[in-house]
Amino acid sequence: MPAIQNSYSENIRASVPGHIPDMTHADLVSRTVQDAAGLAFGVPVFQGTTDKSVRTIVNGDTAAKFVGVSVLDRSATGPNGYAQYESARILLTGPISVTAAVAVAASDPVTITAAGAFSNTGGITVPNARWDTSAAAGAVANIFIK
Repeated sequence: MPAIQNSYSENIRASVPGHIPDMTHADLVSRTVQDAAGLAFGVPVFQGTTDKSVRTIVNGDTAAKFVGVSVLDRSATGPNGYAQYESARILLTGPISVTAAVAVAASDPVTITAAGAFSNTGGITVPNARWDTSAAAGAVANIFIK
């Protein structure tokens, strides 16, 4: 006989990178992971070298090559995300939780550092994106991509 849940947390679990906080205007696609090391959840992804593939940032990337953000998916087989050649869910537009590299405030612009971290200054500016919530450096916050 299946177990019946009989205890409940008083609080909802805190958001984690790659979590979609709500489905407001969420637009998702599947893309093949190109990186040999795989792809973590909640990281910016860029156009790979083949059609419908994605990878993490490399030197010389621009906003034109930005595809979206990798989405948390419990079916992913990598140790901390998607494995190479796995089909990854990518958020093109909508809200998503990411780790802020620096302290950010709601309405700040969203940028991506050369190391592939989300920030609010310097690096590649994500077109039509803003920080939706505020956070300290190293904390999880929501961004919204239009």
